[in-house]
Amino acid sequence: MPTTTTSTTTTTEAVLAALGSGPASAAEVAEAAGIGRSTATKVLAALAVGGQVERSPGGRDGARRLPDRWALAVAAGDPDRPAGDGGEPQGTASPRLGKGELTGMVAAFLADNPGEHSPSAVAKALEGRSAGAVGNALGRLVASGDATQTSDRPRRYRAATR
Repeated sequence: MPTTTTSTTTTTEAVLAALGSGPASAAEVAEAAGIGRSTATKVLAALAVGGQVERSPGGRDGARRLPDRWALAVAAGDPDRPAGDGGEPQGTASPRLGKGELTGMVAAFLADNPGEHSPSAVAKALEGRSAGAVGNALGRLVASGDATQTSDRPRRYRAATR
């Protein structure tokens, strides 16, 4: 088994060295480190869990998804870190929400906007959230009595009157 440990250590060091010149996609890291892309992706994911690297979602270019960017982890507020390096995504992706946050956002939207709304209209109003996820949140709100489904086709919802 010592061969595996040495190989893993060497691969990890190669990935970290590849990121030493700045943020890169997994494919760019793989090429610079001389390893396969799937291996680079696995090593990057393990390093991210360990806090050694940071992943920035790639965003979108029209309908095309851009690759995620990876960078060495740097302490917050580090003056040596260039602006936009491994920070916020460059696309229009919304930040990831915690458990139950979307349901709360949907409930607040319904309370603040009287009338009937479709899941896609609510999703659009909530910074481009997923219509499917919003539909699931609306289902939870109906089950809890906080919203009412007013129509099956097309699906429409409103805040429950209490």
